[in-house]
Amino acid sequence: MTSVTSQVYSISHRLSLSTWPHPQLLSFHNIIIPTTSYYYNSTILITSPLLQLHHLPQPLPPHFDRHLIMAFVANGNEYDFIIVGGGTAGNAVAGRLAENPNVRILVVEAGIPNPHQVPEITTPSQAFNLRGSKHDWAYKSTMIKRDDYERIEKPNTRGKALGGSSCANYFTWIPGSKPTFDDWEEFGGPEWNWDGCVDYLRKCATYHDEEKLYPTELKKIGTGGPIQIAHADLVPEMQPWRDALTQAWVSKGEVLTENIYDGEMRGLTHCVDTIHGGQRQGSFLYLKNKPNVSILYGVQSKELIIDPRTNACLGVTVINPANNNELSVYASREVIVSQGVFETPKLLMLSGVGPAKELAKNGVDVKVDSPHVGQHLLDHPIVPFVLKVKDGYGMEDYILRDGTANSAAVAQYKRDKTGPIGSGLLELVGFPRIDERLEKHQAYREAKAANGGLDPFGPAGQPHFELDFVGMFSTAFQWHYPLPEQGNYMTVIVDLLRPLSEGEVTLNSADPLVQPNINLNFFGNDLDILAMREGVRWTYDVLTTGAGFKDVVVGEYPWRMPLESDAEMKRAVLDRSQTGFHPCGTARLSKSIQQGVVDSRLRVHGVKNLRVVDASVIPVIPDCRIQNSVYMIGEKAADMIKSDHADIFEEGAFRNIRSFTSRL
Repeated sequence: MTSVTSQVYSISHRLSLSTWPHPQLLSFHNIIIPTTSYYYNSTILITSPLLQLHHLPQPLPPHFDRHLIMAFVANGNEYDFIIVGGGTAGNAVAGRLAENPNVRILVVEAGIPNPHQVPEITTPSQAFNLRGSKHDWAYKSTMIKRDDYERIEKPNTRGKALGGSSCANYFTWIPGSKPTFDDWEEFGGPEWNWDGCVDYLRKCATYHDEEKLYPTELKKIGTGGPIQIAHADLVPEMQPWRDALTQAWVSKGEVLTENIYDGEMRGLTHCVDTIHGGQRQGSFLYLKNKPNVSILYGVQSKELIIDPRTNACLGVTVINPANNNELSVYASREVIVSQGVFETPKLLMLSGVGPAKELAKNGVDVKVDSPHVGQHLLDHPIVPFVLKVKDGYGMEDYILRDGTANSAAVAQYKRDKTGPIGSGLLELVGFPRIDERLEKHQAYREAKAANGGLDPFGPAGQPHFELDFVGMFSTAFQWHYPLPEQGNYMTVIVDLLRPLSEGEVTLNSADPLVQPNINLNFFGNDLDILAMREGVRWTYDVLTTGAGFKDVVVGEYPWRMPLESDAEMKRAVLDRSQTGFHPCGTARLSKSIQQGVVDSRLRVHGVKNLRVVDASVIPVIPDCRIQNSVYMIGEKAADMIKSDHADIFEEGAFRNIRSFTSRL
């Protein structure tokens, strides 16, 4: 194995940059100079495996008077905890464990360490442009694999940066339904039901409502955590659009609500987003003011180091994809895998933990035959469609097209981070049930009877769909088709919240740099097609016949939906469906290795000192966007880890900080 010594830099307030003898070494580390004082305004360690040095692309901002102190992370270095994957949950764990300043933590991250400096990441309206960029893993995925139909697509977007998909998602903050979390109890015990999770769903965020537009009771949904959340800015230019949509919704007998945060979700609501002050809030904020967290970036995991005598995880070997150099680092306490739903099962399998047959097929020695690794892949299939609307009812001229409206919006954002550019673009979301439509179909009635008389898509009254109403043509969901040169549009995303079909993640190769084989297996069960078909029809009915909005719609783009024919609707669903970007379940919670991959404390069955902390552990997909749930998992895991290592986390158990710096 070729080793590589990695250089680590820390920002200190005490010394001037002018005293540093080698300013060219800043080449890695302009990355940690923040664009605003809101982010990393104190010490953070950034580790790079690269050995080449280059000059700064631009000078440092004049208000920074800081010094870069160099230390080294060499092959064989040891930390208390290693978090493999600096994503949504991984950074939450790292930040909470680092609240003890003497605990040494290494975060291993494949992407960039400075998302707070990337305008496409920080600027809300630019989120759609991240698709297929260098900050996107851009996975190739089998969307549908049926006997009568198969479709493979790329890219399946996952964030590739410190913060993971919290740097690339579309912001919406929703906890989900109480009955769905209560279903987790079957897999993880009572500590994973709604009552066991709700405080953690709220711990990770701080809710803002400076203009006091919403009920004061909503303050409880963010109780002091590092992620700043607020309701989406109500862009004044879109008020006619909001009024018409709300009128149509109510005209169909549907309700309006502002509280979907106490375990019940029904109706049309204004979104709460991970946007504050006109900028994205990502999990990298957990690492603010955490000098005892080191970040090894630009590397990918190769293999977990598991002692064959004890089956204890000792550390991880990583590889630099630029030159294939390797580096092994060790954890005296635990290794925590937080690489996400696709990379986490891949790493487990490459390390010999997974289905024995799958490992043997790829020449990997079996350490633990864990049959559920990579199985039970869940995601929300969506069908997006676009309606052409009257002029003045869309955001295209402000966001997507050059011209005076766009210039004014850009100037406004530069001035005070307000306006359309700072908007998450998704202001209104609906959560309906469509029982009457489903009950008309014999296949549904038979499935319901087989399920003990319970609705298979929402057995305890959960919503059947999330409907996202985007007030413009959304390239993220219509990337096959060009932006129309003129006119206004609305993109509608019909999101099936509890599909019956499951997919899987398997190995394509034993090469750690090769992406895994991802089969989402959407619509493997015909009942999912029936539900999606009827959900699209229901949504069309609200928008094209509902009072108010029916007078706004003037056509469809780029095609019409074949609403009249079941057969043509089936083909439209198969052709046009996409991922909702909410994958989970590939290392699920379980009471034994016969049921899943990790136990109720997220420890991997059969391996000591190893946990999985990310969306992989989710056993039943939330009936909404999963961002809030993933943060919750990170927060809950951190408390579990602190409890299991009380000797260093309880009051008075701290080591001298010098023991940390002396070992680097």
